[in-house]
This record gives sequence, C-alpha cells and structure tokens, in this order.
Amino acid sequence: MSKKIEKHNTFHDFSSRYVPLINNYIDSFYAHKELSAKNHELKIAYRLLQEYCTREGKRIRPLLLLLSFAGYGGSVKKINAMIPVASSLECMHAFLLIQDDIIDGAVVRRGKPAFHILCNSSYYQYNANIGTWVAIVLADVVMSNALEMIATLEGSSIKYFLNEFAVMYERTALGQLLDIIWSHPERISNDDIAEMIAAMKTAHYTVAGPLKLGYILAGGNDSDELQRLTEMGYSLGFAFQMRDDIIGVFGDEKDMGKSASSDIAEGKYTVLVQQAWNKLDEKDRTHCLDLLRKDKKTIGEIDTIKHYITKSGAVTVLQDIIDEHLQKVHAILPQLQCNDFMKQCMLQFIVGLFQ
Repeated sequence: MSKKIEKHNTFHDFSSRYVPLINNYIDSFYAHKELSAKNHELKIAYRLLQEYCTREGKRIRPLLLLLSFAGYGGSVKKINAMIPVASSLECMHAFLLIQDDIIDGAVVRRGKPAFHILCNSSYYQYNANIGTWVAIVLADVVMSNALEMIATLEGSSIKYFLNEFAVMYERTALGQLLDIIWSHPERISNDDIAEMIAAMKTAHYTVAGPLKLGYILAGGNDSDELQRLTEMGYSLGFAFQMRDDIIGVFGDEKDMGKSASSDIAEGKYTVLVQQAWNKLDEKDRTHCLDLLRKDKKTIGEIDTIKHYITKSGAVTVLQDIIDEHLQKVHAILPQLQCNDFMKQCMLQFIVGLFQ
C-alpha cells in the first residue's frame, strides 16, 4: 500500500478524504446532466436528484467498497479511479430510499423532505398528486445513472463485478417485497420471516456486498476469502439492522433524520416485534397485534405498542443478538487476507457504527 494511503491511518481519516470526493463526483455528474438537459422540467429533475443524492449521510456503502479495494492492494491512483463506482453505490442507496419512503408514506429523509415530497413541491403546478409519480420515474433515472457510473470501469473483473452487483440488489429488492407483504401483519409466528426481511433487505447490501465488490475490483477471486467477507459482512450488517430496529421504535427524530417511531407507525414486522410477541402473554399479544396492524395509529396507540415491547424484554434480546453477531465479526476479521490498514479501519468503523 502506498505511503499516501498509510498517512490516512484511521477510518475517520479515510472517510474525511473520500466522502468529499464521492459527493463532488455526484454533484458534478448531475450538474453536467442539468446543463445538457433540453428543457426546464428536466433541468429541475436533475437538480432535485443532485440535492437528494448529496444530502449529508454516512456514505457507508461507497466507503466500504473503497476501503476493501485499498485493503486488497489498490494504490492511491487506482482508488481515485474507483470514485465513480463507489458513487454508484450511493446512488443505488438513494434509489432504494426513494422507493422505501413512497411505500411507507414517509415525509422526512435525512432531516429534509422525502424525495416524493420534494418532487411535489417542484411540480405541483402540473398536477396536485404529481410528486409520487415523478419520484417513481426519477428513481429509475437514478438507477440508470448508477449503471452509467459503473460503465467507467475497465479490466477483466467487470463481468464478475456486475454479476455480484446484480445479485446484491436483486436480493435487496426481494427483501423489500417481503417487507411490504408483511407490514401490518395479520399474524406473528415463530418462523424466520422477520429475520429474512432484515437479512435480505439490509444486512447483505449494507456491508457484505460493498466489501465483496471492492475485493473483486482489486482483482480478488478466491472463493474462501469471498466467503469470509460474506459471513463477516452479513453479521455486521445484521447487527446494524437490529440496532436500527431498536432506533426505529425508540429513537430520536433529530438523530434518525426521519420520523420517530416510524417502524411502529408503518406496522413493520421486525425481529424486535417478533421477539416481543414471543415473550408477551396471550392477552398482551392480541392487543399489541391488533394495534400494530392498524393502518393509522394514534400517538397513544404507538406509545402502547412501545410499552408492550419494553415490557416484553425484547430490546435486551436484540442487544444479545447484536453482541452475538459482533463476536462473529471479531472472530472472522483477523482471518481476512487484506492488509492491516483495512483491518484497523474496520475495527474503528465498527466502534463508530454502534456508538
């Protein structure tokens, strides 16, 4: 690894170096799109996408791709050439968030109006209900833009990369499908649906996918190493989702960047809800489920569901699940064939993720 990368020897340093480059690339990409657009309405569309895709965020997925690339031999010159590809992961994340907020009827994202709300305020003069329609179409545009960014890739790993990219986002989309089907559930049982939703929708594409993509771009093709990255990344991503499930019920809106108690309001069938259901008595189970599956809930009803979750001890169960998965992460990380720089940054990343 080059001395220049070694200077940035903490994950914070690494993030401070590359997040601005990712943001600047996306900003310039959409500025160019707006400049070349043929009419006013299309210029507005690209301006909206530019603002939305560069909103303040952790940039977890593009950073992990770049970190993995650097960890498996990418030099400064080569890692800078990966900025467009890393940016494509942030755009795919934006694409998924746009869909997610439309499906859930959310109005806030990253502390600002959700994208369909933003679109409505920009195009309302054409139709009072236009925001959601425009957002759906522009989500497709973001996805195509992500592919355009990937088209900058050269080399023998492109086919391998695209296959992993496609598998990762297909799995995520199917997880979203299960999430839709099981929201406001008519029943809760001891099956693995809630865990499957968490695994498919979030766990793989948050950590495991970006790490594997970075490894592939660096020329890696060892099946054992890919398996280690998969297992470690999945455990870390799943632990992160369990933490998010707790925050989605008991979190603060200012810290979350979206509506507080959103998971309860939206009737999400999460591992937290399933664990609460498992531990409540029959009377409390019935009342809790009756409230959870209501399309619209009062503040009092939301507070009652939160009371049942607290009473059940489900939060403690999830914290134990988080600890179990983090133990797996810490067991696998030393076995990776990456350099010490990546291992050190991953340890720091984990600490920051769960603060």
